[in-house]
Amino acid sequence: MAALPLATVVVDMDEPYVQEIIVSALGKYGPQIAARTAAEHERADSTGGRVMHWREYERIDWDAVHRSSTVFSSAYCYRRGLIRKAQMAFNIKLYAAKHPESVLHRGVPETWIFDLDDVDYLDEALMECFEVEDGMRANEGVADPRQRQQFILKPSLTGRAAGIHVFDTRERLEELLAREFESDDEDEGDEGDGEENEQCGGAYQAVSQIREWVIQRYINRPLLLDTHGGRKFHIRAYVLAVSDFKVYVYRHMLALFAPQPYSASAGDLDDQRAHLTNTCLQAKTDGFNESTAVNLFWDLDLPRDKLDGIFAQICAILTDTFAAVSSESTSFQTWPNCLEQFGFDFLVDEDCNTFMLEANAYPDFKQTGAGLKSVVEGFMAASVATAASSLLLRDAELTDEIRTAITADCRDLTSVYTHKNERKW
Repeated sequence: MAALPLATVVVDMDEPYVQEIIVSALGKYGPQIAARTAAEHERADSTGGRVMHWREYERIDWDAVHRSSTVFSSAYCYRRGLIRKAQMAFNIKLYAAKHPESVLHRGVPETWIFDLDDVDYLDEALMECFEVEDGMRANEGVADPRQRQQFILKPSLTGRAAGIHVFDTRERLEELLAREFESDDEDEGDEGDGEENEQCGGAYQAVSQIREWVIQRYINRPLLLDTHGGRKFHIRAYVLAVSDFKVYVYRHMLALFAPQPYSASAGDLDDQRAHLTNTCLQAKTDGFNESTAVNLFWDLDLPRDKLDGIFAQICAILTDTFAAVSSESTSFQTWPNCLEQFGFDFLVDEDCNTFMLEANAYPDFKQTGAGLKSVVEGFMAASVATAASSLLLRDAELTDEIRTAITADCRDLTSVYTHKNERKW
C-alpha cells in the first residue's frame, strides 16, 4: 500500500491557465505533497494530515484555517488594508505621518480618499481634498497639458482599469462622475460583497454600491522609451507574503505598455489607449499584439544602473508599504498558516523616480501572455517552494532532492520585509 502524502494541496482556481501552472509546480514535491482538485478532495478521506487550500478566495474554508494549525491557505482572510485603494491610502498616510523618513513620502503619488453618494454633493466631497480643487483652478489658462495639474480617479474596489479616468478640470470631473453614476444605475441588480470581490478574478461591485474612490495626482511626465514608440508603460511586480510575516518580490518583473504613443495624446484625457497601460483593456481590442504590449523589465532599453536603481526603489517602497499596512490589524491580519501572492503596479517618471500605484490580490496572471508564461511559472514555482518549506513540510521531512528544488525555485525571490507581528486578534 502506497504511503499517504504528508500534505495535500487542494488546487481550485477558476482560470485553467493558473490551475495548470500550480499543479505542475507541485509535481516535483511528490509523494510528500499531493495535489488534488476540489472534487478529488471531497471524495477522499481528508481526516488528518496537513491540507492547504490553494483556491479562489470565496471557496477557502476559513473556519478550518483559523481553527487548525494543520490547515493552510493561499490567501489571508483580512487584507483589505492593502488591496482596497482607499484603505491602503489611509494606512500609508498614517504611517508616513509617523515616519517622516519613509520612502512613501516620495514613492506614492499624492492620494486623496474621495467619498461621494451623489453628484449633487460634489462640493462637499471636494472639501475633503481641497488640493484637487485648487489644482483644477490653477489649470485655468495653462495650455500645455503637461504643465497642467492632472489627476486620476479610481474606484476603491475595482480592478482591470474599470472606472479609471484622468481629469484636470471641474467640468470634466462632473461629467465623468455623472457618467459613472448613470451607468451604475443600470447595474443595480448586480450583487457582491466581501474581500473576494475586491480584485481580479472576482465579481466587481458596481460604483453605485461602493461610492468610494481615490484621487491620485497623475504622473503626466512618465518615462518614455524610443525603442517602444514613446508609449507609456507600468511595471508589474509579483510579491509573495508568507506567514506572519515575511515578504518577497519576484525579480523577473513585467513592463506593460499602452498601445498608442503618449506625447501626442497627453492632452486628450479620453484617449485611454495612450493613458492606460492595463492589458485587460487592450486584449479586447482589434489589433492587439501581445509581444509589443508585454515585455520583460530587465530587457528594457535602459542602462543597467538605471534598471538596478528602479528595482532598488521598488524594494524600498514595498518594505515600507508592508510595514504600513501590517501595523493596522483592523484591516490587515497576518496568520502563521497562510501565504498570498500579490501583483503591484509601479510607474516610472522621466527622471527615473518610481511610484507605487496600487496592489492587487489574485493578480491576473494570464495578462502576462503565452510568450512570457515563464515569468508566471517561475513565480508560481517560487511560491509553491516557499509553501513547502515554510508551511507544509517539517525540516526533518525535507529530502536532499526537495531542498535542492526549493533552493533553485526560490533563487529569484528578493526579501523586502521581515517582521514578527504581535498578534492583536
